[in-house]
Amino acid sequence: MAAPAAPTTPRTIRVAEPSLTSLEEQFLLDAYRSTFVSGSLGPHLSRFEQTFSSRVAGCAHGVAVCNGTVAIHLLLKSLDVQPGEEVLLPDFNYVANAAATVEAGAVPVLVDCDAWGRIDPEAVRAAAKPGVTRFLWVVHLYGLPCDMDALQAVADDVGLTILEDCAEAHGALYKGKTLGSFGLASTYSFFANKIITTGEGGMLCTNDADLAQRARHLSRHAMSPTQRFFHTEVGYNYRLSNLLCAIGCAQVERFDEIVAGRRALIEFYRSELDGIVAGVHINPQVSDDTVLSPWLAYVLLPDRLVPRRDDMLAALRSEFHVDTRPFFYPMHTMPPYAACETATREGRGKRNAGAVRISGRGFNIPTSSDMSLEDRTRVVEAVAEVLRRYAVER
Repeated sequence: MAAPAAPTTPRTIRVAEPSLTSLEEQFLLDAYRSTFVSGSLGPHLSRFEQTFSSRVAGCAHGVAVCNGTVAIHLLLKSLDVQPGEEVLLPDFNYVANAAATVEAGAVPVLVDCDAWGRIDPEAVRAAAKPGVTRFLWVVHLYGLPCDMDALQAVADDVGLTILEDCAEAHGALYKGKTLGSFGLASTYSFFANKIITTGEGGMLCTNDADLAQRARHLSRHAMSPTQRFFHTEVGYNYRLSNLLCAIGCAQVERFDEIVAGRRALIEFYRSELDGIVAGVHINPQVSDDTVLSPWLAYVLLPDRLVPRRDDMLAALRSEFHVDTRPFFYPMHTMPPYAACETATREGRGKRNAGAVRISGRGFNIPTSSDMSLEDRTRVVEAVAEVLRRYAVER
């Protein structure tokens, strides 16, 4: 008698997968066959800069670079940030803004957040030092627009220049206006898990023609435009290849389709999971006049379930083969930034309790424009089972 077949392990549903079609393949082959494969040359580079900056960022100019972190660094250097100059940025945040700020020679000041994880405008007011603090990084984390009216009012009052990080907010709107077009300039990431991806890549977008020209100059080793191989200052090799820009061109063409697929998935998650356990929310819409970017779907837990979050993530991975990722750690809890000043509404040097609280309260679940009904149903059933289990066991 034949031995029974061994049980098969279900395929793990990854937390993020890019949406790639034959159009991306066609554009990539076009770039490949053109032989313009590197940066600064090739028609796909300028096309990607123009179409992305106008279509997605609402800006007149775009400078494509090799990733989102160098876009941040390039912007600060293009604005001539000075050694020791302070830059305000969210404490609850991915590490890129802080790392690039340090690398540019400036000093990060880590500002606390509101209940939704957005940088707190009144904490920004308390943190700013006239004549010392010049820039404010507004990071639209997890695709959730920050309160731009309040932040602009504070910036005007205390003399700050707003820079937007829209790495996770492609296509989000605040009062009908595209995120990325509020500040002096904005930066984007095209990593594989972003809405638009080139595999690796980034862009600096702005309506300031002089700033765009300055950034492009620095991104190409600061080579003289009139004298080849003569470099006017220290520059950087931050170019994005024409091959990757070709993928980006196709992604921009498909932007509405990609966004619609991700939005539909998040609405499905919301309809099936929001409130399934008291206090649990899926990508909550914070106001009627904002449109969230459908970057990654996320689950927000009530306080009583926060101590069990990591147990939930382990169960989803080991038992149900559903990949997840926890929210980011606050900057001040990590060794490179532990000595940075923190700031709350009460002023500097206070504990950023908001950042600590939101960091442990959430996690991302699989998000893709092309996720099948079978997979999205499997994710919902797994998350619902784990939430109910730990709500009972708490």
